[in-house]
Amino acid sequence: MLAQSRDTAENIFEDWPASYYREDNPLKRREYLSEQLRRQPDSSGDQRRKALHEKRFDCSEKEPADRFVRAWMMIRICENDHIGFFNRKGKEKELRQNLEALCILNHEMSDELIAEWRDFAMKYLIICCESSSYRSVGFGLIHLNDEKSALKIAAEIDLVTRIIPSRFSLESECQLFRDTVIQVYCGLLENGTEYWEKYIR
Repeated sequence: MLAQSRDTAENIFEDWPASYYREDNPLKRREYLSEQLRRQPDSSGDQRRKALHEKRFDCSEKEPADRFVRAWMMIRICENDHIGFFNRKGKEKELRQNLEALCILNHEMSDELIAEWRDFAMKYLIICCESSSYRSVGFGLIHLNDEKSALKIAAEIDLVTRIIPSRFSLESECQLFRDTVIQVYCGLLENGTEYWEKYIR
């Protein structure tokens, strides 16, 4: 289902910062960033990268938590929430908090942020594509083929980046994040562009 596997760098500092994003372990990423900043302490790009790493990952535990994934999932589970007069403010507050966790709201735009979004999207979509539970329905009894799985992922992207934000007139704030995730989807999945166009028709 995936178009191709990603390569790896022989030396993390010879292909910086592309090799930084190929490293999956947040703790190793933090080590690499510290070393890179020791070598180039005036690098504004790496300083922003470090701030984004601290924003995205909770490294206080042995297995660091990805706050971007958590925020995405928290938005996703709002799909069936009833929005009424008495809970609208609370639901909007929750959404705004999750959009802030994704650095969509109240965060300076930068190339490093786009790269962080791309990295998150890449890793999350790979998990979806490779997860047997995600690629099945009916308590795992029915396995979805590649096209149906791709359309299911496309629907989730649309839900999180447009449909739910639009309930609170926040879709324009999410547009660049949405465009970034869609771009990753189309490039990562084999026939991704075709599947996305089929979904939006």
